[in-house]
Amino acid sequence: MKRTKIAGTVALGAAALMVFSACSSPTDSSEASVDEPAATAEESVAEQPTEEASEEPEVEPSEAETEDSPIAQTLAFMDSGVKPEPGLKIAYLTECVNNPYCGARLQGLEEAAAEYGMEVQVFDADFNPQTQLTQVQDAIQQGFDGYIFMPVADAPGCSAFELLQETGQPVATGNSPMCGNQDFTEGSIGMAAMQTEQFFQDHVENAFASCEGECQAMAVGGYLGSDLFTRWQNAIQKAAAKYPNVTVVVDQPGDFDPGTALQLTQDALQANPDISIIVSSWDDMTRGVEQGVEAAGKIPGEDVRIYSVGGTAEAANRIRDGRWNGTSILLPYEESYFPVVHLARFFANGEETPGFTNLAEAPTVTDGPGSVYLDQQNIDTFTPQY
Repeated sequence: MKRTKIAGTVALGAAALMVFSACSSPTDSSEASVDEPAATAEESVAEQPTEEASEEPEVEPSEAETEDSPIAQTLAFMDSGVKPEPGLKIAYLTECVNNPYCGARLQGLEEAAAEYGMEVQVFDADFNPQTQLTQVQDAIQQGFDGYIFMPVADAPGCSAFELLQETGQPVATGNSPMCGNQDFTEGSIGMAAMQTEQFFQDHVENAFASCEGECQAMAVGGYLGSDLFTRWQNAIQKAAAKYPNVTVVVDQPGDFDPGTALQLTQDALQANPDISIIVSSWDDMTRGVEQGVEAAGKIPGEDVRIYSVGGTAEAANRIRDGRWNGTSILLPYEESYFPVVHLARFFANGEETPGFTNLAEAPTVTDGPGSVYLDQQNIDTFTPQY
């Protein structure tokens, strides 16, 4: 399969699909307890934000830009047309399958497995670390040619990963770091992901860079105590240190829930009416942020700038309407597709793909918007995956 196929395939059935991972189970937007705003986007927003965003924050060149980087090796193998012998049996040990984000990821897995002639058995831990450990033990007992491991959480995921390593079979990983690493864990034949601490820091910095002069900001994250929330908190602290003109006056967990985010936003703007920017860690939750801004008598995207994470179809519509100022892309399809490629490469050539395969450098981004940050200028160059 050529690399260009991914960019064209991801839009197929995933537009109805939602996120998250690592040890968090976000609410499906179809079950959200927040009513849609009564006014249409056209009635609510008539012009662009009054403060123009400055340039995106500078990001240090990554190893993904080099010819020998993990992403370059992954794409080169895909372009080579080389495939392993068909019929390899693979265990997909994942934290979730039953939300739209994880559904899009399952689609990527299934299409990659079909491309490389692999038979895959799915083990769904449903965000429970103990369940995942039991499933890892079961998979080991059954015996597979290889494993794709998406850890529920850092520490228990590390223990489960070590058990998989003891089988002597290749283990490709994705979605979330583990074992205390920032991204890649030694011993994995490859790792594909986006939701690292650096990803969230770059997202928050991109938002804070839009501030001209002094700004008050609000941050809304996921589940308190989860790995994702810890990364989010660290990212906010580092971004705030880099942008001293931005004061984060409210920083709360929103449980990935739009209803919770609505209430938090209303309360925050009542206590801090000068908040002019809100950063959120998930698009579905950001719907509640938007409605909270409206409930406070302010115009979303204008009086209060809104920056989200996800790159969902819903976020794209909100950005086109001017109600949100940006969202940062996540790529669930490639997050499982590339680990299959890593296994295929190992079985075909005996070659591992060690290091962090950063999905921000995937063709879906580089051949599309050219950046993980979507706004009104580039939103139509990207096709949401869910």
